Amino acid sequence: MKYEIYAYKGQSLKEHVESMLKAWEIAKRRYTPSIVRVMNSENIKIDSEIDKFMKSLIILHDTGKGAKIYQENVEIGEFHGFRHELLSAFYTKEILEQIFDRKKAFIGALVVMIHHEPILMGQIRNIQKEELSPEVIVDKLRNFNGVVPALKDFIVDSFKDFLNVSVNVPDVDLDALIQTVMELSVRARCLPNSDRLRVVVGCILLPLVLCDYKGAEERGGEAPEFSKVLELEWIGLR
Repeated sequence: MKYEIYAYKGQSLKEHVESMLKAWEIAKRRYTPSIVRVMNSENIKIDSEIDKFMKSLIILHDTGKGAKIYQENVEIGEFHGFRHELLSAFYTKEILEQIFDRKKAFIGALVVMIHHEPILMGQIRNIQKEELSPEVIVDKLRNFNGVVPALKDFIVDSFKDFLNVSVNVPDVDLDALIQTVMELSVRARCLPNSDRLRVVVGCILLPLVLCDYKGAEERGGEAPEFSKVLELEWIGLR
């Protein structure tokens, strides 16, 4: 029996991803046209790949929860400052570059890296402000102690089962993790088109966060502060 990776106390990562994918099947009717339109406006052609792209983000967005420090503390919910979305961004960049071009991989990794930030009123703060500074990144990753062995199997099996795609999962250590996240941070904050980048990221981020919210309902517990807004958004889809 494989080691079970938990997304939350009482919900496995596999269960969470499966619930999110079901939510995406409902949400994609509304969000696909706007994502395609915005990305095309930035010369990122994704028309025929958008469903695969969003499902890839759903599979990868919480892979950072496969970190040992997260799994060791998931029952109590105290992670000593570690931010799982930074590790998730590492895997997103590495895996998406095997499936899509580097520009799409960069956008996808950036979306995953900030998917816990407030975005409902356009507050994509971390792209341009100090929250993604090198000092902050190092501080949020300093307690990283590797990943559980089952994480590779989870990623490989998920892409095979849900997308019929074969991927190679790289090994990760603290140096490689910091280097990748630093690169994402610098590019996001320093590219000359960072304002347009905010629009692209926000367009993808909202449906990902909405599916994340719906995919976490089964876990119970305290809902996020913006859950009422997300629930209204969801009602509008039905």
